[in-house]
Amino acid sequence: MDIINFLRTIPLSRNLPEEQLEILANSAREKRYRAGQLILSEMDETRTFFIVASGMVKMFKSSTNGKEQILYLLGPGEMFGMCAAFSDYIFPANIMTLEESTLLTFPGTVLEYLAKTDPTILFNMISILSCRLKECMSLIESLSLMEAPQRVASFLLFSSLKKNCREGEIAKLTITQRELSKILGTTPETLSRILKKLAGEKIIRVTGKNICILDCEALEELATG
Repeated sequence: MDIINFLRTIPLSRNLPEEQLEILANSAREKRYRAGQLILSEMDETRTFFIVASGMVKMFKSSTNGKEQILYLLGPGEMFGMCAAFSDYIFPANIMTLEESTLLTFPGTVLEYLAKTDPTILFNMISILSCRLKECMSLIESLSLMEAPQRVASFLLFSSLKKNCREGEIAKLTITQRELSKILGTTPETLSRILKKLAGEKIIRVTGKNICILDCEALEELATG
């Protein structure tokens, strides 16, 4: 792939001087992964950060009894591993591909060098991490304060649409309902029942991975409890 032109399109490289962009591109290594392949486990030691070039990966925590909570879904242009690259090298979660994916890997030392020579990349990282923190706070609020139907409604309104709701709007899921249930902290069976109930009440219409919003007012009322 044309790595330098790809890097020009992502938030990490916004307003980055051309010389730094070239250093970043030259340090990149392209790796391909099959669907369902584990890339990193929590507590792995690494001094590398990653950018998703194509495909999709999930960042998740898992318990000893096999329960899984997805923290983030990361698609093309999104990165992970920044904490490990800068701090104690211990990765805080698990990373696995959801589909065949291509990742770019970068040595943490390159990130340090660029940060010391020009602060632009640091400001970009702070912006990315701030958005991640906001998403994390929303996830914690959802899991701790909302019942499952509220979490589903909130996801449809804010995570998929990302704008004001309009009747006829299509929320296109990029993942399976099983993976979505892991984000929402419920079971696939419960999620299926909630979607069927919402469809039966003419609030949504489900066609494969496409969910059409039929009644915004009812969905918003459910999301706010």
